[in-house]
This record gives sequence, C-alpha cells and structure tokens, in this order.
Amino acid sequence: MVNTGTPTNDPLPRGALNLNGFSFFNAVCFQITLGSTLVLYAKSLGASATWLGVLAGITPLLNLFQIPAAHWIPRFGYKRFVLAGWGARSVLIFLIAALPLLTALPDPARLWILTALIFGFSLLRGIAAGAWLPWITELIPETVRGRFLSRDQAFQHTGSLLALLLAGWMLGPAPGPVRFAAAFLLSACAAVASLTFLARSPDVETQEALRRSAQSVPWKAILRHPPFARLLIHNLLFVFAMGGLGVFTVAWQKAYAGFPEDRILLLSAAGFLAAMLALLPAGRAADRFGSKPLLRIGLGTFVAVAAGWFLLASRLVAPAAAMVAALNFLGGIAGALYQLGNTRLMLASMPPMGRNHFFALFTVLTSLALAATPVAWGAAIDALRTFHSQAAVDWNAYSLYFGAVTLLTLASLALTRILIEKGPIPTPSGPDTRFVAGLKRLWRLWQR
Repeated sequence: MVNTGTPTNDPLPRGALNLNGFSFFNAVCFQITLGSTLVLYAKSLGASATWLGVLAGITPLLNLFQIPAAHWIPRFGYKRFVLAGWGARSVLIFLIAALPLLTALPDPARLWILTALIFGFSLLRGIAAGAWLPWITELIPETVRGRFLSRDQAFQHTGSLLALLLAGWMLGPAPGPVRFAAAFLLSACAAVASLTFLARSPDVETQEALRRSAQSVPWKAILRHPPFARLLIHNLLFVFAMGGLGVFTVAWQKAYAGFPEDRILLLSAAGFLAAMLALLPAGRAADRFGSKPLLRIGLGTFVAVAAGWFLLASRLVAPAAAMVAALNFLGGIAGALYQLGNTRLMLASMPPMGRNHFFALFTVLTSLALAATPVAWGAAIDALRTFHSQAAVDWNAYSLYFGAVTLLTLASLALTRILIEKGPIPTPSGPDTRFVAGLKRLWRLWQR
C-alpha cells in the first residue's frame, strides 16, 4: 500500500542542515576524485576501457567491508565511525593530487599508483559508509524523509555541478599535469571542509537504538524478508543496466565524438543542474504519493536517455554538443527521481531489529554488482573495438552497448511491479484535494 496523502509539515531534526553541508562538500570531493576528472586523467595515462571499468568498480566493490564493519559500529557510535573513515580517506586525496606532478615516472607506473590510491580511498570509504544510512535512518523521522532526502540530494547535486564547472575551467581544452593536480587539490580541500560539517552534525544519543540496529540477524532471514528481497532484485537489475553508463558516455565523447576535456565536463554539468530543478518538488511528492511513482518516472526517463546515446553511437544522429547536453539534462532528472525514490523505499524496507546488517548486506550485494558491471561492459567494449557493421544502423562496440542498456533499463522499469511499499494514507485536505485525487486515479490506472 502506498503512502498517498498530504505531506507532514513537521520540522526537520535540529542539526540536519549540517548533514546537508557535509553532502555538498563531499559531492565536490567525490565528483572530481571518482568522477569524470578521474576518467579523463586515466585516459591521459593510456587507460583502456577495461581499466576504466576497474577504476569505476573499485569503490562499489570495497563496500564489501560494510559487513564486518557493522559489528564495530556500536562500539564507536555512528558519528565517530563515519568521521574517522572520512578523515583518513581525505589524506589520500592529497596524495592523488601530487601524482600528476611526478612526471619523471612513466605513464603506466602512474596509472598503477593512481589505481592503488583509489583502492585505498575506496577501502576507507567502504568501511566508514556502513554507519551512514543507519545513522540517517535513526535521525530523520519517516514522515519527513522525502523532504530531507530531496534537500540533501539538492545539496549533493549543487556540489557536483560546482565541481564540474570548476574542474572544467581548471583543466581547459588540453590539460597537462599541473591542471590535473589543481583539480584533485580542489577535491582534497573540499574533503577537509566536509569534515567540519560532519563534526557539527548530531549523533544518535540512545544506546538502545545502537544496540537494536546492531542486533545480529541470520543472512538467510534477511534475504527472506519480502520488502528487502524484492527491492534487492530490482536494484541488481538496475545496476547491471546502468552501472557503467557514466564512465562509457565520457569515454565515447572523448574517443568517438572527439570532444575536448573541458567541453565534456561542462556538458556533464547539465545533468546536475537538471537534478537540482527536479528535486525542488520531488521531496514533498515522495512523502505524498510514495516512492514507486518516482522510481517509474525516473526509469522511464532513463530508457529515453539510453536510447538517445544509442542514436548517437549508431550515427543515426550526429554527435552534436546540444544533443549530449540534452541527454545529460534528462539523465540528471532521471537520476534524481530514481535515487530519491529508491533511497526512501530502502530506508522504509529495513526493520529496526538488525538494521545495520540489513543495510550492510543490501549495500554489499548491490555494490558487488556495481563493481562487476563496468568491468564486464568495459571488457566487452574492448573485445568488440574492431567490430563494425554498416547498414541502416552503424553497429559498433558502443552502439551495441547502449542498445543493451536501453533494453535492460526497460526491463528494470517493468520489474517495479514487484516492489513492496507500505505506509499510512493520510486524508488529503486543503485547496489541492481535487488535484491529489486526480493523481491518485492516474496512479491506480498505472498499477493495472
């Protein structure tokens, strides 16, 4: 049953704005260290599509360490656990910033060092991240989670947009070692700034909440919990479809469209601008109508985006910057709506007893899929790099990849029917009652 009533006007918890400040600066940090700037720097060192897939897969793979970390969280508390992990990983970003300046080293050696540093960064992040979602779930009441998550994601997308604009300006059309070093240094400074907001954020004071959340639950019992199991199946299919899209759209723009680095980053910024606009009404809509409508709208838009990349890669549409910007804009809307709906549904699907272990297992399994997916797609693209069949459609490695992503995303949209969403149904009131009732009728029609 879906929550389809009017949203509550309850205030957000005290100190929630500090969590949003952390999200803003953390987004500036990871958008550079793990995003397009990393891909472009690795490409400048001669990284293949498979290697790019490995770099994209390291971070989700090391979320595996959330399972052993779940046992240690109660000993330190949520806040101290996250603060220690995020603080340690920030040191490694300064080392990444120094790497481009080591020009005496050959490119293959720097590529290996870069991969090792990303591994260490992701390991520390993976351990600390095990406390993040349980912490948020305890702090933010369910009645205002849609509002909080939409605001938090708006802060994240604003930070990502700023990071792309600044990184694009720093790199320019033909970046050298100093420019890459400056971009990574900006990421390191943002990481330090995020720690100040994290230190000011409220912690969960009650030991009972920590004890209940850390209660050990058999893995088989977790996997048999219906809301958890169905959401996990859906997420695994979505990850397999979309897990490498951000990496390989950048690689295609560089290798096939011939766009310079600064243009690629500036075009990517359109996605974060769109996400910020989409999140303005999305939070209250999620609290009123539930998470599944947002998931479906987001996935439907993702299908259109993947189809657009297929048209570009198959040369049915010329690779114009305006087309890429439009796809990034639509992708930003899709990602914002899907992430908000999926996160909100995930928080509601985890029972209080053993919550740390539910979150850890969910994150680990989806992260393993997210780690394997870009590596598998990258290996497939490398294996097909010489394949070319010109007919009505130009079949090549990238057109085959984007075509497969389109079909898999369509299947993920169809699979939303299995998801379970529970919640109260407040009675709508006020001047928008008829509007709400109309949307309810459309929602019931969609469910048929």
